[in-house]
Amino acid sequence: MPPVAPPKPAPRRVLGIDPGTRLLGWGVIEQRGRDVEVLGHGVLRANPRDDLPTRLGVLARALREVVARHRPSEAAIEETFHGRSARAALSLGEGRGAAIVVVAEAGLPVTGYANNVVKRAVTGAGRAGKERVQAMVMRLLGLKDRPETLDASDALAVALCHLQQAAAGHLKRTGAGLPSAGRGGMSPRIAAALKAADRSGRPARRR
Repeated sequence: MPPVAPPKPAPRRVLGIDPGTRLLGWGVIEQRGRDVEVLGHGVLRANPRDDLPTRLGVLARALREVVARHRPSEAAIEETFHGRSARAALSLGEGRGAAIVVVAEAGLPVTGYANNVVKRAVTGAGRAGKERVQAMVMRLLGLKDRPETLDASDALAVALCHLQQAAAGHLKRTGAGLPSAGRGGMSPRIAAALKAADRSGRPARRR
């Protein structure tokens, strides 16, 4: 009998979230085999003159609409940055909590990633600036147009980090080593660029 081909992995549709209490960045990417496609991205806005509960309610309702429209299978969210002031960290934590409630209501598994982990995942440098993160996200995902805001590109970076970590976990479980082009289920284009960025600490050069 001819060998039976292994089943293709199910598509993974990841919602990345850059939380906030006035602006909330979001990005949805889908991985099918080794192909990664951007399904949507943007920023949700609340009136800064409103009180905190009102703003969180506005952002939560808008995020529910994003989830209903794009139907992600999982979510990834940036964790609170502990280098901020206590007041800023508390505020961001409240915004993060509201976003987590929305995705939990939808039954989505959600994973948190530290800010420096996300930056290192997409640029190779844990202290990269937001503009550098945005430039690398555009390159990795093949975006011709710049995302609406840095919040949106940060959210796409969180989603990309989640896929990269999943690929790295797969390779670790199978003993195949670190992610590289065409291995571990990661898109060859993305894996090669990530490997180059990790090696140099700078975004990979265009050829």
